[in-house]
Amino acid sequence: MKALTFQGPRSVRLDEVAKPSLNGPDDALVRVTTGAICGSDLHLYHERVPIQPGAVLGHEFVGVVEEVGAHVSRVKPGDRVVACFFTYCGRCHYCRRGWFSQCEKKAVFGYGEHFGNLGGGQAEYCIAPSADQTLERIPDAVSDEQALFVGDILATGYFGAERAGIEAGDSVAVIGCGPVGLMAIMCARLLGAARILAVDMVPSRLEMAERLGAVAIDGRSVHSSEAVKAETGGHGVDRAIEAVGLTATIETAIHSVRRGGTVSVVGVPDTTSGEFPYMKLWWDDITYTGGVCNVPAYMRRLLDLIEAGRLDPAQIVSHRMKLEEGVRAYEMFDRREATKILLTP
Repeated sequence: MKALTFQGPRSVRLDEVAKPSLNGPDDALVRVTTGAICGSDLHLYHERVPIQPGAVLGHEFVGVVEEVGAHVSRVKPGDRVVACFFTYCGRCHYCRRGWFSQCEKKAVFGYGEHFGNLGGGQAEYCIAPSADQTLERIPDAVSDEQALFVGDILATGYFGAERAGIEAGDSVAVIGCGPVGLMAIMCARLLGAARILAVDMVPSRLEMAERLGAVAIDGRSVHSSEAVKAETGGHGVDRAIEAVGLTATIETAIHSVRRGGTVSVVGVPDTTSGEFPYMKLWWDDITYTGGVCNVPAYMRRLLDLIEAGRLDPAQIVSHRMKLEEGVRAYEMFDRREATKILLTP
């Protein structure tokens, strides 16, 4: 089968690799119909996260079940399904408490041997372990393009908004308007935010944020946190959602909220440790939260919201390309020439 594989820093390649087969009774074989390039894939692309050459990439995908193991009962051949970006066992200490993202046996699709050595979804086929947990059936009224988002970035955007504690009438700043930030804008609106400020430095992203109902703040021309405060009577917003992970953008989020506000960080950190403004958060009564999205807790409800017409995550898609164009797609996404790229085999 054809698959996009990691070859080295800033290097991917379309390869012919062996079609995967079931490894155990809990597996399902999925024929991929649509995959995507995620901002998290760029951590691999730049080798900020270790991955071995030849690993099949991609953790966002939807497809059709072709074969299932003997223990799989929730999905069957012919079902359209969306995959959570990670697998979880459903039985460990954390899974029993509903915190699936901390599963003791968690593995991530398309992240190589350091994260469970699962094949990725930027391919024609993919094996989904623990299929009864990992896969969710897609309602007939929901398109593949819409469903794809619930397995990672839409769930992450909702998680970020929920952890921010958004209440009806709140003001919200979304720091970073890449795909996750744009999902956070949609979800903040869904949860009742009255005013949303969108901070970024890429014009196309700011334009999309405005189309989603946010007020755009261009970080190239203004001091971002001061601009947020200027828009909120000098106080700052009630809630800030950080969707980048850079030290600078986390600092912007902290300095954008009012006293007693909440900062929710869902961007993947670019550093393992660093200075932290303990006194400011203590003195200003700021709540700081975030983390890895507990995706399975959100997938079904997000599919239901899409089916009901309350959310349409596919509106952020800027490019639809073939898997054969994957090398160029990565280059475009890395240069920020695309908001969201979908890949079809």
